[in-house]
Amino acid sequence: MERYILYHLMGGFLMYAVAYPFGDTYVSCGELQFAIRLSTDRNVYCPSPEHVRTENANGRLRLTADRLSAAGGQLSAEGALELMLERDMTDGSIIISGHGRHGTELCKSILILVKGIHVRYLDAESDNMGRWEFRHPAGIQPLVYPGREATMPLAFIGGADSAKGTTREWYALSRDERVRKKGFAAYYDAAEQAQVIMLAFEEDRRHWTNEITLPAWQFGEAASRHEIVAERCRDLERLYGMKPFHDRQELRWIDDIKVMVNFHGEHWTGHVFNTFSDMEQQIRDLCSLMPGKHMIAFLPAWDGRYYYTYPFHRVSGRMGGETGLKRFVETAHSLGVKVIPMLGGPNLGTTRFLQEHDLLDAALKDDQGMPQLQNWIDWNGDLSKENMGYLLNYGHPGLQAYMRRKVDELIDAFGFDGIFLDGAVRWSNAPDYSPYEGITDFAEHFLKRHPGKLLMGEDGYDALWGHFGMFAASCGPIGLENAMLRYTRQTEYLAYPALNGSSGIHEAGWDWESLNKSKKSYTIPALTLFAGDTARYKEEIQLKLKEYQSWRLKID
Repeated sequence: MERYILYHLMGGFLMYAVAYPFGDTYVSCGELQFAIRLSTDRNVYCPSPEHVRTENANGRLRLTADRLSAAGGQLSAEGALELMLERDMTDGSIIISGHGRHGTELCKSILILVKGIHVRYLDAESDNMGRWEFRHPAGIQPLVYPGREATMPLAFIGGADSAKGTTREWYALSRDERVRKKGFAAYYDAAEQAQVIMLAFEEDRRHWTNEITLPAWQFGEAASRHEIVAERCRDLERLYGMKPFHDRQELRWIDDIKVMVNFHGEHWTGHVFNTFSDMEQQIRDLCSLMPGKHMIAFLPAWDGRYYYTYPFHRVSGRMGGETGLKRFVETAHSLGVKVIPMLGGPNLGTTRFLQEHDLLDAALKDDQGMPQLQNWIDWNGDLSKENMGYLLNYGHPGLQAYMRRKVDELIDAFGFDGIFLDGAVRWSNAPDYSPYEGITDFAEHFLKRHPGKLLMGEDGYDALWGHFGMFAASCGPIGLENAMLRYTRQTEYLAYPALNGSSGIHEAGWDWESLNKSKKSYTIPALTLFAGDTARYKEEIQLKLKEYQSWRLKID
């Protein structure tokens, strides 16, 4: 029950374990057994047992079938499946590749099933996200890349070694050259009376045809987590053009930052936590205790009621209007403080905005073309969620053009030192535009148009790390083995509470837990302030800033 609740909180889903003998054909490679399935837009298939052929030559094991089976052998279909397993002689890992074809249906996914490991846990994210332990019979529900549960196409699997009474650790790493959906899960197959690990690859929805080719999985025993993660980093640099942070000279000023000061603005309900005048007074107070060059002033909800106005991004009149905002930025700059406003990003386009700008088609769609609603928050506390609008796909050319213009206007008008995109992690296998390609195109335009400015984002997966200078994330640093710090930096989350425990404009409300979510030595500290806090909590703030003054980023 706990896992079910957690997955609904995280926006996940429950995996259906087939309730009959499916009829998979497993082949052995060392102590493990492997099988392959083909998922189409209409059904899921395995090789027809009567049509299976295997060959083992030159260290390569190959299974082929020129007929497909479904529904436990009750249905068959025209098509073919091929599974190839090859040992990497350098480290003993198994390279898994495959191919599928269906006579009439569109091929969606290739699934690899692995038996022979008594699964104890699955780690697909940083350790403070929590370990996903195997629970009989529920197993481990799907962890999907790219997303919050798996920010890398990599998972470590702990398996019991009954002979030694210890845990052996395995890994599954996708060597895909493109950002495409991957999934990791483990379940108990009652028919096989065995635990099964499932690795899923889903083709880019824009390219579904009657055939599908599996980008290679690398599966093996993990002697060193750091080395496996380094292998993914080498792929990011070789295939995706990612640059390590120390090579991004234009952003080296970030290494001087010791605190992110969150100046919350206007709540969804209209409650104002800070006016621009309040912020101006408090930034002066802070800079009397710490040099401004060590601070970033982060402005969530500077543009009116939080979420309610996304992404019009017009300065809140109740907070002081354009004049008040310009004065605050000028004061901050005179003290050496950089100022970053929060923008809507992929997380939301309100229905009103999308209608007024003829951008309803910019909604992020699932692989069936259904627009994804932004409707999971009860902002007014009446026990019903508000339907705010839609998630957005930055690959949409009209939305891309609007956001580019808006960012240029804001930076030119107010002198901001960068921007923050809410929900940068949002991704779907959309049939019209690639969210990943849209975000990276936007980032490249931003960095060319505004060199040295900071592009921040909420959360984010590995293929985005090199496009953003910093992330704010609910746990962190994100990525297995702190991998994100090779390419970018992280600060504590927007919900990091003020000194009274309030998360301000964020939906958490009172969020004491955020105090302990991040790894302090790897994460730029945060300080959240509401009007009057520098006077009300003067001594506490002095102690915090004294502590932050000596903060240094730890790099493993």
